[in-house]
Amino acid sequence: MDTNVPVPPSNGGGLSGDRVTRGTVARWAATTGWVDRDGLPLPDTMLVIGHTTVLRRWKDKKPEYITEQPLRNPKVLNDGIPVEEWEIGLDGNPTPPWKLTYVIYFVDLKTGALFTYAHDTYGAMLCFNNLEEAINVMRLLRGEHVLPIVHAEKRQWKSRKYGMQTRPHLQPIEWRAPGGGGPKLATQSPPPQLIGPATAPTPTAPTPTAPSPAPAAQSSAPAATPTPPTPPASTVLDNTKPVKPATVAELVADEIPWK
Repeated sequence: MDTNVPVPPSNGGGLSGDRVTRGTVARWAATTGWVDRDGLPLPDTMLVIGHTTVLRRWKDKKPEYITEQPLRNPKVLNDGIPVEEWEIGLDGNPTPPWKLTYVIYFVDLKTGALFTYAHDTYGAMLCFNNLEEAINVMRLLRGEHVLPIVHAEKRQWKSRKYGMQTRPHLQPIEWRAPGGGGPKLATQSPPPQLIGPATAPTPTAPTPTAPSPAPAAQSSAPAATPTPPTPPASTVLDNTKPVKPATVAELVADEIPWK
């Protein structure tokens, strides 16, 4: 499976290889939908900036990760750990420690806040695979730096054991590319222009002037407070460029290098 992790540097430096969670933890459950670690709802639309797969296990209620690609076979790793050391799952049985985990990084369009969603469930796999397929198609058509704006949703899927279940879903609704330069600044006034060469003025007779009128009484009303500039509607959108959506003709064209 292809991986892609264009995650921005932390504190101006590079990413450490074993740090998976960036920003705020994002969660999804059928009862709560998309929420952050405090249980607050996530924005309805977000920009996905990266996705990858890792191996994760929980030990003493803390996560441990293997991020080096290509990932090792989790079954081989689990076979080397005695079952007595496995944690007990929700079904009351020991659960394999190392699991393939699907990680998605997305950003709040208005604030630029970063979220990390990481889970190992079947529903998370479907969410990840559908998103990855859409990204791969658009990057074949528009280039490697295309990023999707997604709408946080849910979908139904049928479990052989439990019947119809609800899973997370991220539906691409728009595509962006890095860049854009932010809001445009006000245009500066042009410098004064000289009209013709400077010449000495022709002397003329003085013109009598009328007496100056008496100064008007000053108003006691306070000066109007200047209106502050309106902040940009979206920190992220103002610094990215829109990408032309894929057409049906492009999607069915035989010359697309699918392989």
